[in-house]
Amino acid sequence: MFYGLATHKLDTGSLNFTHVLKDIQTLNEEAFRGTYDVTAVSFHAYAYIADKYLLLPHGASIGDNYGPILVSREPAKAADISTLKIAVPGTLTSAFLALRIFNADFQVRGRTFRQDN
Repeated sequence: MFYGLATHKLDTGSLNFTHVLKDIQTLNEEAFRGTYDVTAVSFHAYAYIADKYLLLPHGASIGDNYGPILVSREPAKAADISTLKIAVPGTLTSAFLALRIFNADFQVRGRTFRQDN
């Protein structure tokens, strides 16, 4: 989707697009303010902005066998998650939501997340 627009390989007729390259957490926050007419957002964030935006029927970064994945320098098991400090792209991201659903007990930058918070 982005490639076709950015390289002008997609005929957009009279529509003009300005590409704003920002990380997904920032785009989520901008969507809360209604900054852009069209924007990428995390599926997690969409629940909070559905009154401002409609989902387009294309362009997803999460699905069956596709989406957020945890990686580590050393081998780790799923049971180890609650003992690890985990970097996330933002707390409004689908990656953060998927991790919370998979295991609600983990640490992000000194903040510990538990099932009850």
